[in-house]
Amino acid sequence: MELLDAHGAAAMAMLRRLCGSRHDADDVFQETAARVWRSLPNQPRLRNARGWLMTVAYRVFVDSRERRKPHDELSDAPDARADPPDRAAARAEVCDRVQAAIAGLPEPVREVVVLHYLGGLTLSQTAAAMDVREGTVKSRLNAALGQLRSVLEGSQ
Repeated sequence: MELLDAHGAAAMAMLRRLCGSRHDADDVFQETAARVWRSLPNQPRLRNARGWLMTVAYRVFVDSRERRKPHDELSDAPDARADPPDRAAARAEVCDRVQAAIAGLPEPVREVVVLHYLGGLTLSQTAAAMDVREGTVKSRLNAALGQLRSVLEGSQ
């Protein structure tokens, strides 16, 4: 399916951050693919296929949140063979600090960050996906950036 081929990796990355584990993200992605497959014949021509897929993935995540239990740690570390060990270790440390800071955000704020910055949705698409006003998305992003800045500056 072209839609998943083109945007599936971005949806999976977003789901890993939302779910906190590869196993849970795989489960949610499978359900997302099934929903996409079932609804595609009834969909009108999509103006923003990526935005639509990210919205479906987010809604599947929300639907599965109560049933899900974390299974393993999130690990999206870059390929260590690509850089010298000292540079790879420094980059992995920064990634770990950023991921921990994002994971430490309150859930509604974390979800806005993941959908907008990691999922690539616009402010209006993020608002539509979460069924909130665009102003709410903006205020949550502002709060998130302040909290992340505080946490990351304090951990240096």
